[in-house]
Amino acid sequence: MRLWIDTDVGTNPDDAVALLCAAAHPDVELVGVSTVDRDTVRRAEVARTLVDAPVVPGARLSARDVIASRGDALLAIGPLENVARLLAAGALPPRVGVMGGVLRPVRHRGAVREVEHNFGAEPAATEAVIEHAPGLLVCPLDVTVRMRPSADDTAAMVDAAPVLGPMFDEWHARQRAAGVPDDEAAIRLHDPLALLALVGEPVVAIEPRALTVDARGRLDEDRGRGRVVDVVSDVDVVRAMDRIVALVAQSSRSAQ
Repeated sequence: MRLWIDTDVGTNPDDAVALLCAAAHPDVELVGVSTVDRDTVRRAEVARTLVDAPVVPGARLSARDVIASRGDALLAIGPLENVARLLAAGALPPRVGVMGGVLRPVRHRGAVREVEHNFGAEPAATEAVIEHAPGLLVCPLDVTVRMRPSADDTAAMVDAAPVLGPMFDEWHARQRAAGVPDDEAAIRLHDPLALLALVGEPVVAIEPRALTVDARGRLDEDRGRGRVVDVVSDVDVVRAMDRIVALVAQSSRSAQ
């Protein structure tokens, strides 16, 4: 799979893990990365420390960049502003995976979430993508929130990719400073799971769902009005986590 990734790497470290996994995955050729959600130049600098693929800050991203990459799929693991622009320009590849949305309210980082960050940041863009993006696969927060690595998993990833250590530490410190309870401040590997689902790893269940998006970016299931798309509905957490840790380890070996 020739894959383009659109990411807000540089905040939540799960984006960094997803980039490392994509670079190491034997079925993925990472043909490009773009960044989104403010300060896209800084985010692009972070991405360049993780992968060798071309990296484009979102403010400089053009439809030509993505078309020229001849991608088979695009994975969106940030707010959907860039993806909506590419959609309007007719530049999206035939398959689009998105990490975002909530189908069932879920407690996450100290609060019950009914609107997930990526979808709520740009609701109009989210609506356009859900209604029109080709070959859409949605990996929602109420599934990905279960992807909490154990202490051993975390140590193994940092040992294989030391660049992750400061990112993990900064994330924990930021969550504690925000008053998030310690048991909810742990990293969740949302974006790496979305990658595994899009690539076709047998660690998730996928079902067709009829989806709509409201003005806040809230995702709803509506069989009468919604567009039917593929949705990740369940995950084998143990197998998925093992696969992510193995891919991070492989990324270290590939870089040597």
